[in-house]
Amino acid sequence: MDKNKICFIICANDNFLVRECRLYINQLKVPAGYAVETIEVWDAKSMAEGYNRGMKQSDAKYKVYLHQDVLII
Repeated sequence: MDKNKICFIICANDNFLVRECRLYINQLKVPAGYAVETIEVWDAKSMAEGYNRGMKQSDAKYKVYLHQDVLII
């Protein structure tokens, strides 16, 4: 587990919304020494299945689960 990594896991089905969501994530001020990872999960049968699939792809200690239409400021 990487204690200095934050992973944003996005359930996605719309390219435009995902690009907008990632744009906001990329503008975040990240504390020194921390890395940001973004995982997009496409074609999930449900949001729960998509988030579980994304969770298994990351070793980040901190995981943020987002729908594609959420914009973090």
